[in-house]
Amino acid sequence: MKTFKSVVVVNAPVGTMWDTVRDRLPELVSSMDDIEKVVVAERTELTGGEIGLTNEWHARMRVPDMLRGALQSDAIGWTDRNVWNERDRICRWTIEPWVLRGGIGCSGETRYESAIGGRGTRVTFEGNFELKPGALSGLAGALTTPLTPFVESIVTTLIPKNLRKVIEAAARTPQPSSTP
Repeated sequence: MKTFKSVVVVNAPVGTMWDTVRDRLPELVSSMDDIEKVVVAERTELTGGEIGLTNEWHARMRVPDMLRGALQSDAIGWTDRNVWNERDRICRWTIEPWVLRGGIGCSGETRYESAIGGRGTRVTFEGNFELKPGALSGLAGALTTPLTPFVESIVTTLIPKNLRKVIEAAARTPQPSSTP
């Protein structure tokens, strides 16, 4: 199992960041070079004031032709399923990459905490990645060695990098003005 962690501090209040990332994610992806779009597939009001979201992330890059059959996909993307706990300001999530469906486990949490004397937000994104036994069994031995780092890179580099860009975009996003 491989772990990863990313911390971002931005100059925007924690409540604003929490609401913006949770509720306006598809608007924020324009700042990401490698993401084509994010689609909110499902939103559910859960008990205790929690919100469940399912998002589909579509990457711009494609799986190389020679790996499509082995990876069981021609597209690079992932589905994230998450639960947003307002009281603790923690979002717990799982990520299901579209390559090697069922062969990868990825889960973790994102914490939103007040920073910069209440004027900012510290976002901590951490999780773990596991390439399940036998996930690469359909590959010829020569492809297994270069493919493992390729898959690990998608999950442990691309996803945290994109979270950083989402957080930074959310901090720059104008907020709706409230009218009396």
